[in-house]
Amino acid sequence: MSVRETTTQPETMAHFPDDTYRWIELHEEGEIYAHAAITERADFLEAHITFQRWGPQVRRWVKYDLEWFVEEARRLGKKRLVGIRANSDGEFDPNLFRFAKIYGVTECCVYQTVTLNVA
Repeated sequence: MSVRETTTQPETMAHFPDDTYRWIELHEEGEIYAHAAITERADFLEAHITFQRWGPQVRRWVKYDLEWFVEEARRLGKKRLVGIRANSDGEFDPNLFRFAKIYGVTECCVYQTVTLNVA
């Protein structure tokens, strides 16, 4: 349940632009269980988290990790922390909202995008 900022973009987030995001490792005693990418937006801190492993212990650690994200948003003067989940296969994860509510999230929505490359 430790948060460590790194300059190395995680392989699981290779599709993210590398000049906008800060890279975060979530680990316990050096063993990484998730990566995160965060960036500042107008009035919120945007966060993406990808888990490498999951289980009851990791679920407990996430509670403390979330506290770090909330404090970082406050430190940056942001009003909200917005978590975003992307799935390039177009699959909806019905567990996401249930998972988020465990940690006190009160606003959930479905957000879909499409991309048309023009260059």
